[in-house]
Amino acid sequence: MSRDAEDRLPPRRRKPPGDRPSSPRSGGPGSEPNVWKPSPTKASSSRTCEKPVVFDVKPGVWERVLFGRVNNGLLVAFCRQFASYLDAGVDILKALSSLESQFARTALGPVIGRLSVGVHSGESFDEVVAREPPAFDPRFLSMVKVAEARGGLPETLRVLARHYEFRERLIRQARSALIYPSIVLIIASGVVALLTTWLLPMFAQMLKDIAGPNATLPFPSRALLWLSGFVQGIGWWMFPLVLFGGPFLVYRLYKTSAGRRAMDELVLYVPVLGLLLWKLDTTRFARTLATLLGSGVDIGTSLALTSEVVQLSPIRQILRGARTHVMEGGELGEALATSHRFGADVIAVVNTGEETGMLPEALERLADSYEEQVSHMVRNLGQLVQPLLLIFLGGVVLFIILAVLLPYINMLTSLAR
Repeated sequence: MSRDAEDRLPPRRRKPPGDRPSSPRSGGPGSEPNVWKPSPTKASSSRTCEKPVVFDVKPGVWERVLFGRVNNGLLVAFCRQFASYLDAGVDILKALSSLESQFARTALGPVIGRLSVGVHSGESFDEVVAREPPAFDPRFLSMVKVAEARGGLPETLRVLARHYEFRERLIRQARSALIYPSIVLIIASGVVALLTTWLLPMFAQMLKDIAGPNATLPFPSRALLWLSGFVQGIGWWMFPLVLFGGPFLVYRLYKTSAGRRAMDELVLYVPVLGLLLWKLDTTRFARTLATLLGSGVDIGTSLALTSEVVQLSPIRQILRGARTHVMEGGELGEALATSHRFGADVIAVVNTGEETGMLPEALERLADSYEEQVSHMVRNLGQLVQPLLLIFLGGVVLFIILAVLLPYINMLTSLAR
């Protein structure tokens, strides 16, 4: 055909996209070629089909052996980094993926990996956190659950970071304060072990020779003879058994509900330690309740979540009873006052906060005050423990001296008569 004839033909009309034949890559007629956007439901279902056992993975023995436990320092870094990513507008999946690479060589790396997989499957963040109780405590779970329901997860993470930083600082201060008393206690235990296994039999034989077969020895001497016979009958292995088996037995008893209630009740009456633990639980109570109420959570739910955060069973039972009292129309200050467990300053702060309608702010100031008191006590913990340690060692030495000298004194008194 010549060029003139071709020019006389009408121009070809370009077919619209809808008239094109479907291709294997397109999704059929009317779909855009080479463009595919999976829906979250399909993506999660395909991911679940590929790895159906991933979501049931729990931290195994090898993971704990290789990486250890998740400590407070790791939680501080995780909360702050996570909050920074979310504040910058980063998607939660991308943030978790980046955090997994950052903490890959730590105990938190596998945990973040499981969190990322659970969130990618369509679960909420608090649901996947609830499956990691060794890494995240009830306080973390409660506050994250509230933050996801009410909004403001970055701010909640920053509050948690400050909480774990405070706890890490207390642990460091306690370790540094207890180094000297621990060394003294270990040396004293070694000395007592040597006395009971080597010197006591010699003292016992000497007392028997002095008193004679029919003489009545003083009580310290009789107690020393009984202890000597007990050590000779049981043997030297009694000391490592008590040293290592005692803490293990206490730990197993503490795991039971009845044992935990009894030991928590007893520890409150221990000098220094009981006061310190009570102040720590008061700090947890005030800080957690203030954060939850400030986030808009109702008082009943806030008290229920706060009762799961405190460590001592008596305080937990008081908060549960206070929740029942408040839900029936009573005041929180009245419920705490009738328990006789909280100080007058705590009751006054709670009453003032309820009267003025500023209970979260009042509890925040109370938590700050008690945190300062706890920090001061922990810094001076070594000086507080040393007098108790000296009294214990002095009592042991006095018992041995009386057990040895009292028979001589009785014999000299008889001769003088």
